[in-house]
Amino acid sequence: MSRELAFGNTLLRYSIERSRRRRTVSVVVDPVEGILVKAPEELPVEDIEAVVARKGAWIVQRMAGYREAESARPPREFVGGETHVLQGRQYRLRLVEAASRRRATARVEGRFIVVDVPSSGDAAGRPGIVRDALVDLYRGIAAERLPERVGVFADKLGLPSPPVLIRDQQKRWGSCTRSGELRFNWRIIMGPMSLVDYVAAHEVCHLRIADHSPGFWRTLGNLMPDYEERRERLRIEGPRFQL
Repeated sequence: MSRELAFGNTLLRYSIERSRRRRTVSVVVDPVEGILVKAPEELPVEDIEAVVARKGAWIVQRMAGYREAESARPPREFVGGETHVLQGRQYRLRLVEAASRRRATARVEGRFIVVDVPSSGDAAGRPGIVRDALVDLYRGIAAERLPERVGVFADKLGLPSPPVLIRDQQKRWGSCTRSGELRFNWRIIMGPMSLVDYVAAHEVCHLRIADHSPGFWRTLGNLMPDYEERRERLRIEGPRFQL
């Protein structure tokens, strides 16, 4: 369930997650997923909104902090020796001049990500060329691993494997369409498989329950008992999954 609340000049858009076991209301601000309010199952929406209003200043400050941290992050240079993360492991970037190449391609070799770069290319445009090659690599690996993991969780729920698409989603790790198609942000493949699995399982559960009602979280909990721990790790580590 999604709601909106005007706080000064800021419009706070938040999602409500209800639970029978919860007795209090808590507010989580995530740089990717946004504002999440965890509340008891029977608490009226008006009471939840009152909590969000009371915490409005803190929420706005937290959101501003994330924006500041994002702008302060050193930009990637896409040069040899730079560290990049793939499936939770760190790799060094190695650039190789390739006269026979018309476009840059990237591959994993040991603890290196090797990018073959056309030697005839413009030096000023090389960082962009290297980045494009890395994105292709990450998307390709995501296109292999995510359908595999989705199939595992769909099978556990007794569901057929749905169509899986890899997308360049800036604000979400995954989504489920009304037609039952699952879409994933390719950046999630930077994280360890425990977090990839969390996102895959989360979206598979939406094939059965479209919203974030208590029934949805019970289904996810049965499928992945430690999902809350994984979700918290993704909240903390996810902002670093960028190129």
